Amino acid sequence: MERRDFIKRGVITIIGLGFSGIFKGRNKGSLFAEEGFSEIAVARGGSVKDLTARAVNGLGGMAKFVKKGSKVVIKPNIAWNRVPEKAATTHPEVVAALVTLCRECGAGEVVVTDNPCNPWNATCVTSGIKEAAEKAGAIVNTPLKFKKVTIPGAQVLKEAEVLEDVLNADMVINVPVVKVHGGARVTIAMKNLMGVVRDRGFFHRTDLHLCIAEISRYVRPGLTVLDATRILLTKGPQGDGEIKQTGIVAAGTDFVALDAYGSGLLGIDPQSVRHITIASSMKLGIADMAKVKIKNV
Repeated sequence: MERRDFIKRGVITIIGLGFSGIFKGRNKGSLFAEEGFSEIAVARGGSVKDLTARAVNGLGGMAKFVKKGSKVVIKPNIAWNRVPEKAATTHPEVVAALVTLCRECGAGEVVVTDNPCNPWNATCVTSGIKEAAEKAGAIVNTPLKFKKVTIPGAQVLKEAEVLEDVLNADMVINVPVVKVHGGARVTIAMKNLMGVVRDRGFFHRTDLHLCIAEISRYVRPGLTVLDATRILLTKGPQGDGEIKQTGIVAAGTDFVALDAYGSGLLGIDPQSVRHITIASSMKLGIADMAKVKIKNV
């Protein structure tokens, strides 16, 4: 092992100390690059399936993240009983494309799951995600099962009931849609992880932004794929609001950088979003877009 690689791995190990309760399969790629810089792959123009594949391939391909026989959990935003055109839920074709890529890598099981705000049996159908995911070869799990866990190092979210599928995964792929949010300002990558917890109300009753950062530190998806094919500019997170067609899918291992990038698409300064700045201070990723390399693919 080269000295540079040895130092890099040592730093990642040190960051992980104190979070030994983080379950297996997270951080298969480094959260951010050496010397405090991140890189995200951004695909523009083309079909949703093509955009998704290009964004992931821009990181080195799905085989970099998914190993043969592994259990992969894909976590889109299926929170609301809205059709895809309303931009309140993740585009079903983004989800289907990711399922296909995982299957091509030999994943043993691909599960698509979320803990929605509206009734699950309605949201997964109306969003188009159930049909698209199952056709691509995924299991869309219902009923949802949770397990109570302790969150190491948390100030507020010290314990939570988390989806068992997420806890048992070898790889978690977070697939948010880019939207504004009345309480959190934006709901993108980190905010989407509220959907792995049973009691989302606890976040709102205590410190929403800190809880978002703490669940993100615990889950730490190995890959985040941003659905910005169409983004919700007003009346988020449910809509109906103003929608902008952007035709973008972005991917990376640094969910903080992706939240900063998505905030910019919404016309919001990421430094004004508290959970982004908290996560940056926790060294979970890079919030300064001047230090994020955009790889157009």
